[in-house]
Amino acid sequence: MKFKRPTKRLVIYALAATIVVGLVIVGVILLRSNPDEPSYSTVKPANTSISDLGGWKRVSPVDSNPVFAYSDTLDSVSISVSQQPLPPSFKDNESTKVAELAQSYNASNKLDAHGTAVYIGDSAKGPQSVIFTKDGLLILIKSQQKVSNESWIRYINSLN
Repeated sequence: MKFKRPTKRLVIYALAATIVVGLVIVGVILLRSNPDEPSYSTVKPANTSISDLGGWKRVSPVDSNPVFAYSDTLDSVSISVSQQPLPPSFKDNESTKVAELAQSYNASNKLDAHGTAVYIGDSAKGPQSVIFTKDGLLILIKSQQKVSNESWIRYINSLN
């Protein structure tokens, strides 16, 4: 049995079809990865969906490591909860690195939320900054007004 050699036209069509199929596959993969949602595990209050909280909002520039936040209320005070994977530089000495970061935010009030070290900084005008790590995440919460330490501990313990 003798095989015919493919024509140039057939080779070009086959190559073009392969390229088109490859581009379609790449496009499908890119559409599946939504840049408006975290690609890493996150925490939120128990028994609450992210849609209940208004959805995720990216708070970092697109060309930097992703940081996402949602809005919530705590004791009728608006809060913004941002989270990102723990930076690699924190992993060797997490507690020291978090304490240094907290110090840079003037978050010097340290609480213990059932084994989680939480740093709270108070602004003279009322807002607070709360910094801690949980489940491999670096979490920063900003409040519009002062919230009691007990409420912060309760909220942080509800995150899963």
